Amino acid sequence: MKRWLYALLALVLLVLLGWAGYEAYASYRDLAARVALLEAQVQAHEEALKGLADRLSRVEGEVFKAPSPPLSLPEVPAPQGAPSWPYVVGLLVVLALLYLVFRLLRQGARKPEKTGEAPSQGLEEARMEEEGGPPRS
Repeated sequence: MKRWLYALLALVLLVLLGWAGYEAYASYRDLAARVALLEAQVQAHEEALKGLADRLSRVEGEVFKAPSPPLSLPEVPAPQGAPSWPYVVGLLVVLALLYLVFRLLRQGARKPEKTGEAPSQGLEEARMEEEGGPPRS
């Protein structure tokens, strides 16, 4: 009984090895197909890049053959003058202040002195009296 058990195990092992070998072969065939597909795509991309390189070289040739102005710095825009309205407003304010100051000075000079009072002493005499000096007669 043991004889046919070893034969059966050997047969099962052979079938499993055959099945594993077939699966390996099938996966190898799939990989080979994928590699062939990728090689075809790479070839197509190479052809497209060659076509684009040819077109780019033609465009560069046309660009370099075309006349163009010499390279120079861009023109500087003309400077604009500062606005004059702040100066005019400042001048008007200064003139108004001067007018008011002169008007106050005029009114102070026109005030009549009161009659009946003694004339005011000079600043020096007042200071001397405050410091304790004898009054001037």
